[in-house]
Amino acid sequence: MSHQVLQTNYNNTNRNITDIYQDIGVCVKPYYKPRLKLFRSLIGNTVTDALLYMPTSTTEVFKINELSHEYINQQVIVTVTIDNIELPKYSSNKPILMLGHICEKAIELLFFNYKPSYLKGIFYIGCKLQLIGQLTKSNFGNYQMINPKKANFKTNAGIYNIYPLKNGVTQDCIYSITENALEILNSYDIKEWLPEYIINKYNFYSFYKSLVEIHKPNTNNISLINNTYRRRICFDEILAEQIAIQINKTQESKCNGINGSITLLKDFIKTLPFELTNSQVNAINEIINDMKKNVPMKRLLQGDVGSGKTIVAILAMLYVINNGYQCALLVPTEMLARQHYNNIINYLNNISVEILTANEKGKVRTRILRGLKDNTVKIVVGTHALFNNKLEFNNLGLVIVDEQHRFGVNQRLSLINKGNNPHILSMTATPIPRTIIMSMHGDIDVSSIESKPIGRRDIITTSLSLDKINELISAIRRILEKGEKVYWVCPLIEDSEKLDYTCVIERHAFLKQYFGNDVEMLHGKMNASEKQQIFNKFNSNNINVLVSTTVIEVGIDVPNATVIIIENAERFGLAQLHQLRGRVGRSSLQSYCILLYDKHCSNIARQRIKIMCHTNSGFKIAEYDLKFRGGGEINGIKQSGMKKYKTFDYNNIEDQNIINEYIIEANKLAKSIVKLNSIALYSDCLKIFKPNFSLNINKSF
Repeated sequence: MSHQVLQTNYNNTNRNITDIYQDIGVCVKPYYKPRLKLFRSLIGNTVTDALLYMPTSTTEVFKINELSHEYINQQVIVTVTIDNIELPKYSSNKPILMLGHICEKAIELLFFNYKPSYLKGIFYIGCKLQLIGQLTKSNFGNYQMINPKKANFKTNAGIYNIYPLKNGVTQDCIYSITENALEILNSYDIKEWLPEYIINKYNFYSFYKSLVEIHKPNTNNISLINNTYRRRICFDEILAEQIAIQINKTQESKCNGINGSITLLKDFIKTLPFELTNSQVNAINEIINDMKKNVPMKRLLQGDVGSGKTIVAILAMLYVINNGYQCALLVPTEMLARQHYNNIINYLNNISVEILTANEKGKVRTRILRGLKDNTVKIVVGTHALFNNKLEFNNLGLVIVDEQHRFGVNQRLSLINKGNNPHILSMTATPIPRTIIMSMHGDIDVSSIESKPIGRRDIITTSLSLDKINELISAIRRILEKGEKVYWVCPLIEDSEKLDYTCVIERHAFLKQYFGNDVEMLHGKMNASEKQQIFNKFNSNNINVLVSTTVIEVGIDVPNATVIIIENAERFGLAQLHQLRGRVGRSSLQSYCILLYDKHCSNIARQRIKIMCHTNSGFKIAEYDLKFRGGGEINGIKQSGMKKYKTFDYNNIEDQNIINEYIIEANKLAKSIVKLNSIALYSDCLKIFKPNFSLNINKSF
């Protein structure tokens, strides 16, 4: 069916899909009303939230007239006559036992965590009632049911969904809500909004039929339900997301494209003491081409630690300031800010560059703020001090955010809003999961520096149990004898009564026994000048073992530091472990990362450590991080949290493969929809899946 025909159908139909957004209470039966608050917290606020609340599995219920071994471990409906009731005499932890029979065969009914007063209202000796539950056998071979429920008159044999629950909400509650929601949906004449070629390509059923088959299944094969019906709803949700993104793009504010000469840039590249890699050249070309456009660039520069992102950023800044604009480089720590500042003035010694942190005060701060306002300062490198309300730019053209995962979305926006829609370049060695999803969905462009500078080697990562820590002492001696350096990272500064982790102070004292004054410690409670002084000693070979917290996580560059030991590695997330590991491997020397872990740590922690030992790729690390943490919002500001989407799960490998295909297909369709101004045709889709999507492009950054 063509777009034109579908558009005609839409125009000839008078319906108000907004009515479906009735409160979830409309779906709830009167006797469930006291649990309404629980339903809203679990499912959502609207009828469509109920329709999109997906089951995780199914179960088949059999109605049987007599007990049989073939139904062991199956869900069954049985009619039981109660013969005896035994209440526990001493301990409330013991179950209530009822003895009954079905067609002369005995069965035990065990009730855990039930009040006797409640059960007395349902069961009594001699009563005959219908129960539903799992049929099992006791250790003595007796037929048994644990916590069976009274079956109502509607309960029949068949296929039932299993939904995720929380305390106070039962499967029966969810069945009631979804059944009522389907009845409400059926009362609206929702026309097909997907083009015929999409339906034929993927053998999709209608939107309504797919939801019916999901919530009232006729098969116990959950994989079939997911692949046949749930994927139809999945495509609709992805399409709604794509349309929202394309609408956002049409709402983007315009900016002045920076169309300058690159001759100076080429001349500058010739003066560099090294040759740029192909990946670096491609990245700077992509960045410059973006900045020539009259819409603000939103680009992520991805490259593993030590891959050469900084020089690409410097080249981008040089291009911008040569064409009359200013640049701001936002970094998370003062140590990193000063390192970037020193690098920039070494490369661009004839350009006005300033650093702005909490330590720039009084006349110095006033001079910097004045220079930014009158355009005599071309580049400012700063920490959170750049968010200051008194800071004004004359002509901000480019904002670069280094290690963007260390800043909140609103913080970044506060800096961006100081310019007239400046171009935005984010840099990271470990993309936050939200950024991965944004890049997958076409809302942010990615430049990847895939090759390392010539001579760099992969870091060898190994794990070691904490009870073998003494074995490291001799290994450290060998490293120091070669003139190389060692980082030792601990999760805490001081001992904690609540957390059983080794602290910096304790580990520093331990290592001093073996290495004396060759060991120093560094942590966040030190003031900036103390930290800088200790780091300078480490960098200049006055000390060779640095015991530290995660203050060294980003930006520290000491070429002859070749070993990093991360104690209580189970305490850290994947992104943080990868960043810490990046403090070594900054030269042609072979480098090592040793992850010390508590042998009693959780399985998830062990998975993280195993991942670190098997890959050095920042993107791979981020993909795993996505599985652990979730991706956050695309058209919003939340950066993590599992399962933003209702109909699919990135943790599922099978889902990932089909979703990637759907994203590509839906992206093409969404571009066509917005370009042809056919959004009205898809208004139902948008209202159902993205009733509150934002048209403010800034919130997508």
